[in-house]
Amino acid sequence: MSDHLDISIREFEQSDLPALKALVDRTIDVCYTGAYCPQAIQFFKDWHSNQKILSDASRGHIIVLEINGRVIGTGTLVGDEIKRVFVEPSLQKRGLGRIIMRWLEDKAAAARIGSVRLDASLPSKKFYDSLGYITLERTFLEVADGKRLDYYKMEKHLSHDCRGQ
Repeated sequence: MSDHLDISIREFEQSDLPALKALVDRTIDVCYTGAYCPQAIQFFKDWHSNQKILSDASRGHIIVLEINGRVIGTGTLVGDEIKRVFVEPSLQKRGLGRIIMRWLEDKAAAARIGSVRLDASLPSKKFYDSLGYITLERTFLEVADGKRLDYYKMEKHLSHDCRGQ
């Protein structure tokens, strides 16, 4: 695959669910192994269940990035919360995550939302830092077998300038 990618971005459709869930699970396996224990990795996969994906789609916006009909990225906006931002591991560090985040932030700004919040995993924190997100706190959840899942609560204030004018 060349560095020039022919990418399309569109709203999630229910028929995308199997491919989107597979992308999420694959990305968690590749990117979170080493940063988290197996119990935390399983928690992440369960947290991003089919049921939760469909619930978020009905309450907010989910986008998918595609190359030749293959889902290679996704992001979700529900109210003022951004969640489930994932990019195919082999295609990371090519600006695709930034495309997803820009779309989600623009959608929130268009809805007159003043700031967005998200929970950042240990591996993704540096990415969100680079986009101007501020760490509100480092926290954790207890997962199976008394293990813990560390993460960051982050926020970004959005500008309501009229881009392009």
